[in-house]
Amino acid sequence: MRLSSFFVLGVLLGVTTLCAEDVVRFRGRNSQGTYNEPDLLKEWPGNGLSPKWINQDLGAGWSSVIKVKNRLYLNCLDSNNRKMESIACLDLNGKRIWQTITGKTWSRSYAASRSTPTYVKGEDKLVVQTGSGEVCCLSAKDGKLLWKKNIASTYHGKPGRWGFSESLIVKDGKVFTTVCGNNISVIALNLKDGSVAWKAPSNGDKCAYVTPVIYKNQLIEFTSKYVFAVDIKSGRIMWKTNFSKESGGRWKGINCNTPLLKDNHLFVTAGYNQGGVMYEILPNNQGAKILWKTSDLDPHHGGVVLLNGHIYGSNWINNRSGNWLNVDWKTGKTIYDEAWDKLGKGSIITADDMLYIYEEKRGTLALVKPGKEFKVVSQFRIKYGSREHWSHPVISDGILYVRHGNALGAFDIRKK
Repeated sequence: MRLSSFFVLGVLLGVTTLCAEDVVRFRGRNSQGTYNEPDLLKEWPGNGLSPKWINQDLGAGWSSVIKVKNRLYLNCLDSNNRKMESIACLDLNGKRIWQTITGKTWSRSYAASRSTPTYVKGEDKLVVQTGSGEVCCLSAKDGKLLWKKNIASTYHGKPGRWGFSESLIVKDGKVFTTVCGNNISVIALNLKDGSVAWKAPSNGDKCAYVTPVIYKNQLIEFTSKYVFAVDIKSGRIMWKTNFSKESGGRWKGINCNTPLLKDNHLFVTAGYNQGGVMYEILPNNQGAKILWKTSDLDPHHGGVVLLNGHIYGSNWINNRSGNWLNVDWKTGKTIYDEAWDKLGKGSIITADDMLYIYEEKRGTLALVKPGKEFKVVSQFRIKYGSREHWSHPVISDGILYVRHGNALGAFDIRKK
């Protein structure tokens, strides 16, 4: 993330909030779903927000958008070949600048693009993984494909029934990708040319659909059964814990939510009544200690956010239904567990001390005030686009970006 003049000014003035932050990866900084955006509307018009623009010709997918300076990037099916994925680059008016085919999509179940591209600071490059397991590196300027590595065929990767869905992490010139092959769990590829920097040994598990987080020198991974840490420099597995047993829920191995991380506390959760576990990451590679568990909060694939000492998200009742919850970060106590009218579960992000929720059944987008009660301040339906409302919204420079399948809309949510 670039150190902007806004940050310097904020430090000089004693202000901690960042402004106009670029979004370079899935769900923002460390994939936590928190966007440092000040001066946003605390209530929307009664008839909802009107989009600045809508691009309805992107190709199907559930990838989120990322924004770097004056460009937007997202992953989508190619308009001419629905078996192939591509990266589209748009300007801030939604007009296509370039679009490049990256590789084969996942064709078995729910064929469409999955992973959100990642922008690499200082290199002006993008990396992305296709649903079939091809790791690609492109020039962000013109979309030129710089290199490609098929981890599925080369290393016998074991994806779940819905393919590879990880949004890639880049650090110290390395691209990390979760393989779950017979002898390998994670591979680090050199950003320069795609060559192998290191291979982490197998953890005896299959892939999930989770983007890792970084804690100090550790890459925190969440696969089908295990939460484990890999040393970023060497690929050595530092510790491992069995979430499937420790959660106490009904294990399904269909894990889709990036963990929440604050200091040395890690909250891990998954849907299908698998519940959630709060871990303390112990020093000196001693592993992770369980602090508390919850059977209430188990998001399907909409993620969770941390705001003012509370975890917010939806739970899984069935594949089409779920309530919205507030759980205390320190104790795991459920503050509320409420239905949203006749709507259900979905994705969640936070900015400027408000919650933004996007339910997947009808595509209703809402602004929610955090607190001891589930209080929807404003809401309206996203009527453009097609297929499932599964993409996570994004906020950058006061603009809310909402993708629905083949379409992306931009909404100005800045105070006037």
